[in-house]
Amino acid sequence: MKGEEFLREYLDWSDLIKMTLAAEPLNAEPLSVAPKGIVVLGMGGSGIVGDVLYSLSTERLETPLTVVKDFRLPRWVDDGWLTLAVSYSGNTVETLACVDEALKRGSQVVVVASGGKLTELSMLKRLPYFRVPSGRTPRSSFPALLLGAVKLLSSLGINLREASELDVVEVFKSEEALKLGDELAGKLLSRLPVFISATKYYPLALRAKDEFNENTKTIAKAEVYPEGFHNDVVGWEGWRDPVSAVIFKERGDRTLEFLKELLAEAGVDTHTYELDGGYLQNVIRWSQVVGIASVNLALRLGIDPKETRFIAKYKEFLRSSDQLE
Repeated sequence: MKGEEFLREYLDWSDLIKMTLAAEPLNAEPLSVAPKGIVVLGMGGSGIVGDVLYSLSTERLETPLTVVKDFRLPRWVDDGWLTLAVSYSGNTVETLACVDEALKRGSQVVVVASGGKLTELSMLKRLPYFRVPSGRTPRSSFPALLLGAVKLLSSLGINLREASELDVVEVFKSEEALKLGDELAGKLLSRLPVFISATKYYPLALRAKDEFNENTKTIAKAEVYPEGFHNDVVGWEGWRDPVSAVIFKERGDRTLEFLKELLAEAGVDTHTYELDGGYLQNVIRWSQVVGIASVNLALRLGIDPKETRFIAKYKEFLRSSDQLE
């Protein structure tokens, strides 16, 4: 069955990580001048890399880092900026448009991709780039895209890794991840999932939402706290539909513990997962679990988790639309 074959793309992450950490960026040397800022481009399963890098940068960089998921660069990105383009296929229209704009402004462009036009451009212009394994989907290639981006930036002298993360990033053994994913799929059967985290782990909540959107073909939400205490939390007071809250919480996070109490008071079906260890390990580890859960739930519902019909229609629209020329 196609869906069961697709599940293997989540179960092999340990091998994928080892392959990525063994590979080296091409055309990459330390920058002679530190950039004024870093802009990370990407959409969908590739774009989530920028969200993780942004979260890392707030604690580990003095250089500002911003994320663009659009057709246009902000006006203030100029020749003093570094532009990191992440596109699994290497052919993402929005990312290519921004890369073209960045090159015209004189920005240094670096690339993470498996092939396509971005890899061809990197070879032609000798741009620094990291090539990830091809033949997968962007979402199931997440650890390669993320760690490839971290390695590429590190080769330029921009280090986002802590010393403890320089070794192979460990994920759950596939059997353990499969068990946790199966359990989560069962908990979310016939329910709309709302994934909740603190600001630091918002990329994980967003990643979980996206996995369920694409693999299970369901509406899902991602909410971040403490911002949610000023809006989202009120919505739970009068909830009526079959909804489940899934909370990703670092040990000792009293704010999210308080949220759990409020949700219990409102009678909300809630499941909490404690995050323990380094940031990159946690993001990769739990992304694997939610990926497996979303594929598992799709299989239970008789849905092909790999197919994304509406995304394909959107890409066809981009190819035929004269508005984007």
